[in-house]
Amino acid sequence: MILIVEENRILRAQAVVACKASGYGTAEASNGADALETLEKRDDISLVFTSVNMTGPIDGVQLAVRIHARWPKLAIVMTSGVVNLRQSLLPHRFRFVRKPYATEPLMTCFKLLIESEYPEEVSSPQWSQ
Repeated sequence: MILIVEENRILRAQAVVACKASGYGTAEASNGADALETLEKRDDISLVFTSVNMTGPIDGVQLAVRIHARWPKLAIVMTSGVVNLRQSLLPHRFRFVRKPYATEPLMTCFKLLIESEYPEEVSSPQWSQ
């Protein structure tokens, strides 16, 4: 199950369609607070796909940090057309994808992260904006 966190309804709907076409179940949230609430209620989420730039008290980077602290085995893919995060500074099961993104490589990224093994030690996320 993939949790898609995107405040733009059209972009969120496009991500849902792509995920479902690739065989993934989806859950949706329009902001960081809703995403955390969804994660607290569900135990079937294996990956969170979030936009970096979101309005409200929790943007995508803050969301990723909180998810990593609370659910360290959860894979996270972040996307932005404004910010660029260096992959080398991100933990093992984090990925950054620049907007606009192509659906097929994105689904390949999701598949690889969901199927990847989780290492014994978890490094703390370091962000570069």
